[in-house]
Amino acid sequence: MIRVLIADDHNVFVEGIESLVSGSPDIAVTERCYTVQSVIERLILTPIDVVLLDISFPQIEDGLGLCEHITRTYPNTKVVALTMHDDASLIKRVVKKGAKGYLLKNTTKTELLQAIQTVHQERQYFNDTITHILLNDSPKARKSTAGVGIKPNLTPRESEVLALMAQGMTTQQMATQLFVSAKAVEFHRSSLLMKFGVPNTALLIKTAMEMQYID
Repeated sequence: MIRVLIADDHNVFVEGIESLVSGSPDIAVTERCYTVQSVIERLILTPIDVVLLDISFPQIEDGLGLCEHITRTYPNTKVVALTMHDDASLIKRVVKKGAKGYLLKNTTKTELLQAIQTVHQERQYFNDTITHILLNDSPKARKSTAGVGIKPNLTPRESEVLALMAQGMTTQQMATQLFVSAKAVEFHRSSLLMKFGVPNTALLIKTAMEMQYID
């Protein structure tokens, strides 16, 4: 039996994922955790085979830190990121932190069960959607689209951060305005630099203006 821990701060989502897994003859949800600390405590006390982890738990940097802690401290416990973020740079960061799989929250029951079984067998799992995102973010793909008018696809939060950066706000001011941590703002800033292919904030704002993301 594959023992699964679901780590997410939304009770309804945890119940939904558990309902998808229920009925599987070889998979059982044995723990449900709604805080980072509870995950750490349960792993000390209970053997877990696979952790389904919301990377935004409660902030992205917290989720990444927890992922790294799990994979380093419990090498036999596999992590599958289960999140709404479809950004290639984040997917790569999660993999570097040790996650064996990455799924979006709109995944199907079949994909979820397959991901759990695959990582439990010491293999990575990325469905067609995630694979497509990663392939389109490869150096070859980025080079092929450079200069042909392809505009970066920004998340709503990245658009907000970009607008506030254009207003000259500091990281802390943006964090206060958006009710998030300074680390979260820095993550979005790094993501924006990567998506626009620029090395600094000044060029980011200039490029964004030229591409009409901001006035």
